[in-house]
Amino acid sequence: MNKYHIPNLGKACEVMKQIADHPGGIALKEISQSLEIPRTTALRITQTLLEDGFLAETDNGTLTLGPTLVQVGVKALDNLDIRGFARPVLRKLAEETGESCHLAVLNGDKSMLVEVADSPHPVRIAARPGTLVDLHSSSTGKIFLAFQIPEPSRFIRTLNLTAYTAQTNSTEAMVLADIEQTRKLGYAMDEEEYVPGVRCIAAPVINAFGKTIAAAGITASVSTFTKAKIRGMSQKIKAAASEISANMGFG
Repeated sequence: MNKYHIPNLGKACEVMKQIADHPGGIALKEISQSLEIPRTTALRITQTLLEDGFLAETDNGTLTLGPTLVQVGVKALDNLDIRGFARPVLRKLAEETGESCHLAVLNGDKSMLVEVADSPHPVRIAARPGTLVDLHSSSTGKIFLAFQIPEPSRFIRTLNLTAYTAQTNSTEAMVLADIEQTRKLGYAMDEEEYVPGVRCIAAPVINAFGKTIAAAGITASVSTFTKAKIRGMSQKIKAAASEISANMGFG
């Protein structure tokens, strides 16, 4: 072992990796048993991480990754190629469509925006990098449910299917139907499900190993992104996602 290795710090890293593998949350007892560390040690580590926001506690007492990791993660992503590969594609797409475009990655049980290309028009609809949105009510989130998360039918039972608007698909059956539709079409829609008056569309970004690792999306007002434009927009977002995927070695 490296003479500079700090055992408890190493255990804290293992705890965070263990929790990251359980997006729906994991109990302290499971952490202790899985990592073969005393429960008291696991408790001290998790309480310290909770205090600093590296972990968060759910309503049922399980542990998930916390908001501090989101901030650290966004900064870490600056050093990853995916944003560099996606940035010029998103900018070109924003110019072509006149709408704001973005790239998102799966972060626990949320979709997190990591890159945004603003609409060239003065009036625009776009969130900022670091924004977290629910999976069931966002187009990028539906991409992750359909193409990245294993056993989505089981996974969605751990989610709080909040109805943000009257259009939100907030039951398990509705979300499962959304997943099937997304798989069939190869893209996902948010039809005013998160914010009234806002329509979004997204497609999967695939790495060199054939795995979905991100979602490229377009966000716009329903007044400019009308239903009549969905077919054309779907072709554009799928082409953009394919270009980013190709840049990363897919295909």
